Amino acid sequence: MFNQRSLHPFAWWCWGICLAIATSRTGNFWSLAIIITAAMTVTYLRKSTDPWAQALTIGIKVASVALILRMAIAIIFSVPGQGKVLFTLPRIRLPEWLAGIILGGEVTQARLQFVLLESLTIFALVISIAAASSLANPKQTLRALPGILHEAGVALVIATTLIPHFATSIKRIKSARALRGDTSRFAFKKTLVPLFEETLERALILAESMESRGYGYKGKSKLSNLPTWLLFAGLLALLFSVIQLVTGSNYRLSLLSAALLLGLGLVIGNSQNSRSRYRPIPWRKNESLILISGVLLISISGARLNPLLASLLFIVAITPLFLTSSEKSAT
Repeated sequence: MFNQRSLHPFAWWCWGICLAIATSRTGNFWSLAIIITAAMTVTYLRKSTDPWAQALTIGIKVASVALILRMAIAIIFSVPGQGKVLFTLPRIRLPEWLAGIILGGEVTQARLQFVLLESLTIFALVISIAAASSLANPKQTLRALPGILHEAGVALVIATTLIPHFATSIKRIKSARALRGDTSRFAFKKTLVPLFEETLERALILAESMESRGYGYKGKSKLSNLPTWLLFAGLLALLFSVIQLVTGSNYRLSLLSAALLLGLGLVIGNSQNSRSRYRPIPWRKNESLILISGVLLISISGARLNPLLASLLFIVAITPLFLTSSEKSAT
């Protein structure tokens, strides 16, 4: 049941996306540390006990592995550069068919700082999206989607909840093995085979329930394919505008065309969609305040950091803490 104290799922996603945009705009270690700390603080204080709430833990592990690998590659592979030399590794020149890559050599402070900043940026991006995924109830997100995007939303929700379900299943299998006195850490037959069986059983149950409810059935009309083609054309125009933005061309016309095509496709598609809504999730004042705080976060993330601005950045980033209360479950 929807808890009236919880936020609209789109508000959580807006907050996470704003954190990610602010991460890409900033260029110093302190701002990244503030964004990472704020995302973790809000998530651990406001997440529920549902399986998808473990997305942040999984994201931290994945981002940590990526950061360590990126730093290790920066140290092992020699790249000529200037700056203070911290230490020197033995040089190993690889064959010419490997483009003359050199292992080892001088490791400078400037290179390590650059790679660490780059790795922390990736780390913060992963944490921002994982935090939103932990806080936004995927079932409520599916309910809030426009009717024309319902089928795509179902596929997306199933895909994003796959890893948390895997983690829950592995914990259940380990607990069952421990109760039987099996203390071995890992075994293919004892862990992966039950995991595959449980996953297949869950997929079959899901398919049967969707089939029994007539999922995917819709009436035919002369304009039934028009919204799909409009949305497809809008996505192509959006992709073209992104390419123009990256290459420095004038992207405003293509971006406007993309917005018009996507909007027209959504309007026509929703007018043709007959899917009813049961207890729609309201968008209240708290959600609007979080959206405003996200825009403010993006605007101040690119400024030069000082103690006052750092405090303001952290307070704006943890705005959801003041607008929500902790809850055990958001289902």
